[in-house]
Amino acid sequence: MAEKVFVTGNNMAVFECPQCNKAKSVNVSRYKDLRQVVRIKVKCPCGHSYKVVLERRKHFRKDINFPGTYTHLLPDYNEDKGGMTVKDLSRSGVKIKLSVEKDFKIGDILSVEFRLNDKQRSLIKKDAVIRKISNPYFGLEFNSLDSSDPSDKAIGFYMFE
Repeated sequence: MAEKVFVTGNNMAVFECPQCNKAKSVNVSRYKDLRQVVRIKVKCPCGHSYKVVLERRKHFRKDINFPGTYTHLLPDYNEDKGGMTVKDLSRSGVKIKLSVEKDFKIGDILSVEFRLNDKQRSLIKKDAVIRKISNPYFGLEFNSLDSSDPSDKAIGFYMFE
């Protein structure tokens, strides 16, 4: 399995050999506009070869498996509620799996609610827009990031635990 290597804002990535731990910083700007996953085979001066995947997201994602609920906010003031599982989390969004199949569209807005497994069992309540659909998974981007919002604070602390 390939290791994830994060790309910084200045298009640099640090490749660290899993065999000898030697690290090298590399300019990866030639990959920044590609839409697909970028997999690279790296050969270290020690002779060891390994594979990496460039992670070009703005925020680190953490794999999780937390139950929660969603409310589909409809334009005619109706609501559609249901269960979900949060599969991953970042400061800017979540990937969810719905309990039942729904016909959501990109651009639909969901209000999501779930608890983190931190010491405080922090309640996260955020509105988010659907950005990616890969049934039964939905990629959501939070509508706002506000450092004074209790949910945003909790997510920020949780990501660095």
